[in-house]
Amino acid sequence: MKNVNGITVLICTHNGANRLADTLRYVAAQQVSSAVAWEVLLISNASSDNTVEVAKGLQHSLGFQVPFRVLEEPVAGKENALIRGFNDAAYENIVIIDDDNWIAPNYLALVDEIMSAHPEIGVLGGHAEGMFEVPAPAWFDTFQAVYAVGPQNGGKSGPLPDHEGYLYGAGSVVRKSAWLKLVAHGFKFTTSTKRGKIIVSGEDVELGDALQLAGYKLWYDDRLRFKHFMFKERLTWSYLLRIGQGTASSQLTSIVYYFIFRNPDLTESQFRFLYNKRLVWLAAQMAKQPGNLLNAAFRRNQEGLISNFETLRLYYNFQTSLKQREEAVNVFRQISALRQRLAGS
Repeated sequence: MKNVNGITVLICTHNGANRLADTLRYVAAQQVSSAVAWEVLLISNASSDNTVEVAKGLQHSLGFQVPFRVLEEPVAGKENALIRGFNDAAYENIVIIDDDNWIAPNYLALVDEIMSAHPEIGVLGGHAEGMFEVPAPAWFDTFQAVYAVGPQNGGKSGPLPDHEGYLYGAGSVVRKSAWLKLVAHGFKFTTSTKRGKIIVSGEDVELGDALQLAGYKLWYDDRLRFKHFMFKERLTWSYLLRIGQGTASSQLTSIVYYFIFRNPDLTESQFRFLYNKRLVWLAAQMAKQPGNLLNAAFRRNQEGLISNFETLRLYYNFQTSLKQREEAVNVFRQISALRQRLAGS
């Protein structure tokens, strides 16, 4: 079936009843030509609050004049909500808005312009400005990218270098026909976004890598502006360290793509060699910084000790990479098979 040109605003939320009003207010204020078809699709992901009822109430109180659907995805995990949204989206350009993203009034108009002009784009990213419930800590600017805040691609609009870098999932735009191509060739997420003692994520990076494998580009446009609201709970040193541990734990798939992009004919035995070589390199990096390791072990909670974040991330990177050696091989097999199917189509 031919994909219908237009825009689906996809909002995935877990227990977001108290966050939706501002987010949807900015969506309702979009200045979009009547020639551009668009809709709102909200996915309540394993919510236990009244997200569904609140969303439906806001549809009417904010006066939406476009189709507005609310669906429930009972299986927890951002990737499951995204899959539901991608498959149910009515239009070709899917704008992913988190429940703490406030998009500028011209956001959708720019999305239509950019995506129509560049059919090679698989994922399009924008520029998030941080907004804060309480004053941002002194260390925030150093780590703003960890929070999906700030410019991307060095602030330069246009394609990202092939097989380098990634785009934030927040505020990004995914081409549905590109997604359907992946699915038709057997793509499945290997990463998962869940909340707990650590914050595990990575589905946005994995999707970008997979779409590049399918021949699409990652693209950034600095004109796409939105505010990323930071609740006070996220602005603590302990929360930042949880993010660092989570990014280390979730990057297994990125490592596999890294090797495959640079060695398209990589065999399993060669992959095992490169993976083990990387483990040795990580161990060597840790051995070079005994002072930082001691700080991370005994002064972990000292707020603002910048080296702790990178040192802990390095340590967790090594630890999880060591534990996941066989899982890495399984992911390599899965991605290699996807690459072969895409190449044969």
